[in-house]
Amino acid sequence: MKLGLIGEKLGHSLSPEIHQKIFEKLGICGTYNLLPIARMNLKDTVETLLESMDGFNVTIPYKTDIMPFLDEISPEARTIGAINTVAVRDGKRYGYNTDYDGFARTLDKIAADVKGEKVFVMGHGGASRAVVQCLHDRGAGAILIVSRCPEAVDESFQEFAEKRDCLIIDYSILNQEDGYLLVNATPVGMYPKAGFSPVPAEVAECFDKVIDLIYNPSETKLLSDAMNADKSNGLYMLVMQAVRAEEIWLGHDIPEFVAMEIVEEMKQLQEERVEAERAKEKKAGL
Repeated sequence: MKLGLIGEKLGHSLSPEIHQKIFEKLGICGTYNLLPIARMNLKDTVETLLESMDGFNVTIPYKTDIMPFLDEISPEARTIGAINTVAVRDGKRYGYNTDYDGFARTLDKIAADVKGEKVFVMGHGGASRAVVQCLHDRGAGAILIVSRCPEAVDESFQEFAEKRDCLIIDYSILNQEDGYLLVNATPVGMYPKAGFSPVPAEVAECFDKVIDLIYNPSETKLLSDAMNADKSNGLYMLVMQAVRAEEIWLGHDIPEFVAMEIVEEMKQLQEERVEAERAKEKKAGL
């Protein structure tokens, strides 16, 4: 199998390691490569990939831009309006959204029952669409989407939010609120700009459950500030959406124990990477 990940900046992605572990555990002969693409080259590059690969994942900022290149889009991906997994079968191109599955399993992991609850989602990119759709499907009482510039949110996302009875608010309103669940679907706090949070510590402390879709670093400032919450970073979601993508490409389910083994192994790999980075920074400072 010839697979990969397309996006604009992919330098610190863990996806190759995750998929390589799936290959090893299932005895599959396959490759998974990082394929950074500049926006100006998207059309020509994607057409070439669709002819030469069995499938690929899609990340920021192309989760919606990829849709016109596909022949068929799965119901959940069409509803969400974003694609993160593409499969090529019998000359046809199929688009899916496995972020939805990954986020749903993350909610279960921290025992977050959002039915009837007030939830806040920071960010309005492709990943937040899957988050919002999952929260809507699970009966969240109120979904508030937080943007630094609500008036600048694109028309497509505004329509998406309105159809799900979501409100788009700014951070000044969030900073005066509390709720059940807070989700960070922005890159604020991601390596190499770790140590930042989208909200003050006193806001993070007001939530029962907190999910940060960032997985590098493993504990963002947002998660560190949410001292009393049940919480999860994005690593579990990343592994689970990757497992679902492999199931689509392979055409069969992957055993649960295999997925959980990979989660634990990726935690260890992430810790090793952090230690190596710290040693590198320390050496550079000497």
